[in-house]
Amino acid sequence: MPSINLDILSNVNSFRNNANVYSDLHLDLETGYTFNDQLYKNQQILDVQADTNLGAIYNSITSIITTRPGQKPLNPVFGIGFGDMLFMAVTNDRARAVGTAIYEGIKRFEPRVNVLNVNVVPDPENNQYSIELSITVPRFSTQQVKIVGVLDKAGFYFNN
Repeated sequence: MPSINLDILSNVNSFRNNANVYSDLHLDLETGYTFNDQLYKNQQILDVQADTNLGAIYNSITSIITTRPGQKPLNPVFGIGFGDMLFMAVTNDRARAVGTAIYEGIKRFEPRVNVLNVNVVPDPENNQYSIELSITVPRFSTQQVKIVGVLDKAGFYFNN
């Protein structure tokens, strides 16, 4: 009796680019193009834009910094609780407290990175804090990555 060998189906995605280790939705929920491997379909289709690798990690760090505990129903302890600190006067003592909270929050909720340093500089004139994070992502070697952003009462924004 003849047999049919379908070994080709055992590794369907072997031709895909496996360089994307981490993936997350783009925080602005914009549309973009994505790879499609379905038979008789165009290779590019319109879909929700995704961020990969370091972009996905940036999204996670932004979510940690801007989410207050209790805002995420399925994980009520997720996030950093700045409370009313961001609505108070910008001082060096509050900058240290913000830096400590960011350091502890990232170490707790983002296991993909190692935090090397968090530097928070108060900017009382603009009522904001300038934040510089130094991290490494062990999955992508030990190269140090600097994340620079601004934290104010409206949220956290990258300067990269």
